[in-house]
This record gives sequence, C-alpha cells and structure tokens, in this order.
Amino acid sequence: MSRLLIGAPLALMCCASLRWAAQRGWHSAGFLAPYTNTQLNLRSGTPLSAADSIMVQSHSANQGKYQGIICAAVFCIGASVLAFRRRTSQVGRRSESEWKGASAFSALTESTPLVFDNVALAKVLPHRYPFLLVDKVVEFEAGKRAVGIKNVTANEPQFTGHFPDRPIMPGVLMVEAMAQLGGIIALQEPVSDGKGEFFFAGINGIKFRKPVVPGDTLVMEMELTKFREKYGIAKMRGKAYVDGKLAVEVKEFTFALVK
Repeated sequence: MSRLLIGAPLALMCCASLRWAAQRGWHSAGFLAPYTNTQLNLRSGTPLSAADSIMVQSHSANQGKYQGIICAAVFCIGASVLAFRRRTSQVGRRSESEWKGASAFSALTESTPLVFDNVALAKVLPHRYPFLLVDKVVEFEAGKRAVGIKNVTANEPQFTGHFPDRPIMPGVLMVEAMAQLGGIIALQEPVSDGKGEFFFAGINGIKFRKPVVPGDTLVMEMELTKFREKYGIAKMRGKAYVDGKLAVEVKEFTFALVK
C-alpha cells in the first residue's frame, strides 16, 4: 500500500508533465506533428476540411493512448524502484539484526562450570602430550560419574595420516579419551588413593554414531557402574556428544587398577 501511495503521485506528475509539453509544442518527436498543422489552420482562420477534422480527432485519440501507455510504464518503473529499495533496506536490516558477534557466542559457555582444568588433570592422570585427551572436567561426582571436554583441533598428530584429505578423529582415540575421563573417577577417592596404574581390561557394546572432525568439541560422560575393590576391577559405561548429538557410546568398559 505504501508503494502505491508513493507511486501514484509520481505517475500523475509524469502525466501532467507530458500534457504540459504537448501544449507547448513538444511535437518534434513526430507523432504530434499533424496537431501542429491543425493549430496553424485554426490560427489563420482557414476552415478545416473533413479530412483535417478526422485527422485531429484521430490524433487526439492516439495522443491520449500514448500518454496512458507512458504513464502506466512510469508507474510500473516507479513501483519497481521503490520495491527494490525496500527489499535492499530490509535485507540490510535483517543481516544487521541476525549478526550476533563474538561476545554472544562466547557467552554461551559462560555458565559452564570448571571442576578440573588441564593442570589439575595432569596431577591425577599419568598421560601427557600428545596423549592426554581430556582438556577439562566440567562436572564431577566423586566415586560415581564425570563429564569432560575434548577440543578436537587440526594440529593434532593423528590427523597427519587419518586422513590427509579428510581428517577424522580415530574411533580408538575417542574411546581412549573416554577411558581417561574414567580414570579421573577411578584414581581418586573414594574409589582409590590414586596410587598405581589404571589399565583397560575389556570393552563391550561400542557404537560410533557420527564422525568427529577438527573443530568439534567432544563432550564425554562416564559413569562407574561397579567396583570390586578386592580385585581392583572397575566397570563403567559412557557416551560422547558433539553439538548435542550422540557421537559414540560404550555399554561397558572394564578397567584394572594395578598397584
């Protein structure tokens, strides 16, 4: 409606301009030339012949038709220009309103707690670079479960050959990262005093749901389901997610604590 309100006056102004030009001798274009001759006959007082009268009437009709066509074309062009300007301005406003910026994305993790950072993890786990595969722990329930983070980056050595043209985190390393998170549970009180070594003894029911690639954040959860202190055997289950989607799940880990 706003385009019509603006375009209609524009078209009327163009039509008025055309009439004004016609009344003041805008006849050099050719199609108004007969009207000029007719005006000369009227001014000289010479009576118009029947052919001249027909020519005047025909030309008047043609002139109205031409002016109507031109006015309609001008109206359409004006409306199109206004519509284009409106669309471009809307796109500009939309892109500006959709832009969030670094601060907004950084704030998404503001409420994520930090229980163990990389330095604290190194005091519990014996692993070191390049095989320490847990970056931090964000949730921890002593003797029961933990949630840990592994930031997958392109400069990790395994991506040099797995695979050069399509880097994918090896499934065994995802399982190893989960096992190390399990070590955070098993190598602390009340499960153990942290002395000795923590080894794989078995794994069962593993399923890989989606590939994990550089740039992903692997969010892992491990839960202790059974611990036989006499034999030093711990059983756990775990899952890992990327962007809220399940990437890998293991129904049962078996670990052995050896002192």
